[in-house]
Amino acid sequence: MKYYLIYLWSFIGFPLLDYHETHNCCCSVKLCNRPDRGQYQEGIQDYSIGIQQNNGHSPDLIVLPELAITGYNFRDKAQIEPYLEVKGEGKSYNFGRHLSEEYHCHTLIGYPEKFILPKPQSGYKIYNSAVLISPTGKIIHNYRKSFLYETDEQWGCEESPNGFEAFNLEIRGRVFKTAIGICMDLNPYKFKAPFEKYEFANFCYKNNVDLALVPTAWLNTSWSEDWTAKDVAKYSALYEKKIPFEINNQDKLNDIILSPDEGSEYKREVPDKKTARYWILRVDPFYTNTHFGKPILFVVCNRSGVEDKMMYAGSSSITRFNGGSSHLDTRTGQMFIDFDLFGALGQGTEGILVRDVEL
Repeated sequence: MKYYLIYLWSFIGFPLLDYHETHNCCCSVKLCNRPDRGQYQEGIQDYSIGIQQNNGHSPDLIVLPELAITGYNFRDKAQIEPYLEVKGEGKSYNFGRHLSEEYHCHTLIGYPEKFILPKPQSGYKIYNSAVLISPTGKIIHNYRKSFLYETDEQWGCEESPNGFEAFNLEIRGRVFKTAIGICMDLNPYKFKAPFEKYEFANFCYKNNVDLALVPTAWLNTSWSEDWTAKDVAKYSALYEKKIPFEINNQDKLNDIILSPDEGSEYKREVPDKKTARYWILRVDPFYTNTHFGKPILFVVCNRSGVEDKMMYAGSSSITRFNGGSSHLDTRTGQMFIDFDLFGALGQGTEGILVRDVEL
């Protein structure tokens, strides 16, 4: 029996997932409520402070959010151009490599990729990517987002030519089949595919994936496309109030996303439960198919806060699907699932979620 230290950290939408062979498995999530577009140095400093506050726990795998240190809501190609990075170069990669080398771990970081076309072609393509970096600073895998959201398209992003991919990730002598999805990858393709197609989750299930890692910039259920300047000002004002840095290491809050909703008042300290439950709904094949003795760990790290007219959902979470049969109680309409929840952070907090997870 092995336990792995899971460190899921989100700031500016930044997850950190860590595996460590020990008698305890831990998952820490740090969420940042200041996802300012293009604020590299501020983002890096806050990420570093978050790791330092995780007293004594050195991660094995760090997963940061979608476009972790650049922000996400760029209005066009010209605006994102200064922040594009060639794979293996640039501030995002250098920061991820620094974390890997400093903490002797793997790091997954989202970034806006500039892919220079090979000769005789000219020009470049833009991808919304996430690169996995080894403890020695080498690139293990570079994943490009397959399903694009309208914001990706407005700044010139293209779909991955390879689609979803599964690869082997060795951590402390054990090999995990791993897949990365980025935000919209969890949704039906272009919101037009049948809901029950579950493209990403079915890919993971059919390819015997152990770790499904999903950095996101997912929007809050309190947000609307119809927001006016008054709405933006209202919610932005909530983020001007300083709240304590959240270090959540109490198992008693593991199932918080299943507790009843607490009315319509927006509370930064409470997860966006509708969003967190929707993520679970979108990986239906993880619990409606059986996979006895082969758990699937599902990690979502989301950004939080207000960026221009967008407000993100935070609520980074970790869920383990154990592989047993699920069933529907026809009397109550409740679905019973063989899974374990390992907590979630607030929809608008900075913090770290620490949990023990056995794999």
